[in-house]
Amino acid sequence: MEAVINPQDFHNILLTGVPRSGTTLTCHLLNKLPNTVALHEPMTVRNFADLPSHGAICDQIADFMSHVRHLALTRGTVISKHIDGTIPDNPISPRSSETGFRPPLATHGEIPIGKDLTSDFMLVIKHPGAFSALVQSLVPRFPCYAIIRNPLSVLASWSSVAMAHRNGHAPAAERLDPKLADKLAQIEDTIDRQIYLLSWFFEQFYRFVPDPAIIRYEDIIASQGRAISPINPQAKQLAEPLVSKNRNSAYDQELIPILGDRLLKSEGAYWHFYTKESVTAIFQ
Repeated sequence: MEAVINPQDFHNILLTGVPRSGTTLTCHLLNKLPNTVALHEPMTVRNFADLPSHGAICDQIADFMSHVRHLALTRGTVISKHIDGTIPDNPISPRSSETGFRPPLATHGEIPIGKDLTSDFMLVIKHPGAFSALVQSLVPRFPCYAIIRNPLSVLASWSSVAMAHRNGHAPAAERLDPKLADKLAQIEDTIDRQIYLLSWFFEQFYRFVPDPAIIRYEDIIASQGRAISPINPQAKQLAEPLVSKNRNSAYDQELIPILGDRLLKSEGAYWHFYTKESVTAIFQ
């Protein structure tokens, strides 16, 4: 029997997506709306793998969200990754460090909300890796949304950051999906591993997330944020001056055509959402 979404969970929303697709930007934009709190990777998802079932994980997520609601309403604070007390539009440095890669800047902790909330405020939490691995079990229990982005821009971003995705790994997802971990361990070439992982993310959304709940990064940018209105209808009022990072100068410009050529020769679930012409346009 399929789980039925508890009425109280309609105000508890889960956000996932391809890593580096704009999930943090989406949280940043949602936080501009009244009676809405959107959190950037607030949970210790490493502990999920110790729980006996996906149902138990769903229960822990629901308990965590209840805890966050209590904090928000009684103390005016929430738990989240943040930069200087706010949810940023991008948690990664725009510049490379001495390693040659862009480091994450966000830290985890308690931060002030800074606005009034009613008891039924909308709470959104995002964890791209863990929630993507669990999405089949999450969708019947919670409203779930996924952010996607041009696959070449995602690969270029992955290759620029000091994170596991640069090497074709997603630790949070791999802990919860041993088959994914085993497959990635068998792929020696870094780009091949990245492409396989990228397809895995898109496949999770293609199979388990209803199409109206899949939101493209490009649409968020073009609409000045209004494309996230399926998550919160109040987003129809947004008019943010957003600029696409699909052709980001921080990416390795010599690597992009190499990634693009390999991507165009591949088969993957990203082609359910993006055309090969949209990929070619990034590097030509």
